Amino acid sequence: MDIIFDPRAGQISPIRTARFAAPEKKADQTPEQSQDRLELSSKGRQAAAEAPGPDQIWVNMTRDELMSMVREQLGEQKLEVNWNATVDPDGQIWCKSYFDSYISQITEFRDAAEGAIKDYYAGAFQEALNSPLGRDLPSQLNFIAAKYQCSWSGYFDAGMPAGERQWTYTQVRAMLTGSGLRLNDPYALKDIHVPTVEETSKIARQAANDKINELVRQAKEASGISN
Repeated sequence: MDIIFDPRAGQISPIRTARFAAPEKKADQTPEQSQDRLELSSKGRQAAAEAPGPDQIWVNMTRDELMSMVREQLGEQKLEVNWNATVDPDGQIWCKSYFDSYISQITEFRDAAEGAIKDYYAGAFQEALNSPLGRDLPSQLNFIAAKYQCSWSGYFDAGMPAGERQWTYTQVRAMLTGSGLRLNDPYALKDIHVPTVEETSKIARQAANDKINELVRQAKEASGISN
């Protein structure tokens, strides 16, 4: 027991510690359990006990039986074959077909363009060969310079547009000297389509794809596949 001295009261008052009532213990509550049960018959219990588990199936198999089962399961799976990789595993055939087509297009255009240029300037070329200044190369070059570039010359062709005069001089000079013709001539090539890089690349890609498709067709045919 504890005591406290209160000077105002003039006496000692006993103080007792308060105690709370202990909570009543309640019976343990358990969730209601279902009363439904599944019972097997005696034959069902016997069959379940005798049925082999997955591990037992594998253990009881011989090696040949196991391999046979694996082959059978794999045979049921149809794997998709990458025929492009089969006929062209490193892509070399596709690349070669692409560049062959690209170069072929350039060569074809160059031949057609050079033929058109020579036809267009055939008259001017013959005139230069038979130059009144002489039939040697320096005289021929002097003649075309006088006719197409020197406005003060007596041979100057003032009736020809300036742009066409410059192109005539450039192309005829190339024909006389055997140097390369300019293949972007707007006058000589006005009736010829000049392919762009994009057009040439598109045709080359299609040619390469067609080559691979043909090889795939042949490979499938050799394997007995119809499509």
